[in-house]
Amino acid sequence: MQEHGDFTWTPRATLARAAQDEYPWRHYLQTAVEFHADGRAGTVWPLDAHLPGGDRPPLGSLHVITAIQPDTDPASADNAARMTVLDHELQAADIASLRASGVSFDGKHREESRAVFGLDDERARALGLRLGQVAIFSWRGRRWSLLACATDRQDHRGWRWQAR
Repeated sequence: MQEHGDFTWTPRATLARAAQDEYPWRHYLQTAVEFHADGRAGTVWPLDAHLPGGDRPPLGSLHVITAIQPDTDPASADNAARMTVLDHELQAADIASLRASGVSFDGKHREESRAVFGLDDERARALGLRLGQVAIFSWRGRRWSLLACATDRQDHRGWRWQAR
């Protein structure tokens, strides 16, 4: 089994620059997340900041994190191996998770992810940084948030839940 050290991860300085660039950030803001949970499957859709949304996430508070590297093919064997590393690390740390997928609003881009439970924003961002991520999502109460991993940049919005 491969481990974290078997891979080169996107460095912090690169992630910090990407978080300040509008190119990737606007794409993250146009991402819905599908949750693949027995009996609780559905999609969270971020809303424009001025629109009211839900106030109780149906799955509880969570973070959405992936190990797929920025600007790579999400379906590559390398990224599948990285997701296995993420799953192994979550299991070893006894952190509850479930499968999720980040999906662009137009449906043209999809990335496997994990909904991770029991972390505060600081720990979740640190995990995202360790996994070479520009940003992660946080879902708490009325807020669907995009949090940069290597900088303090963040956006907070409302959300809408669509059960499947």
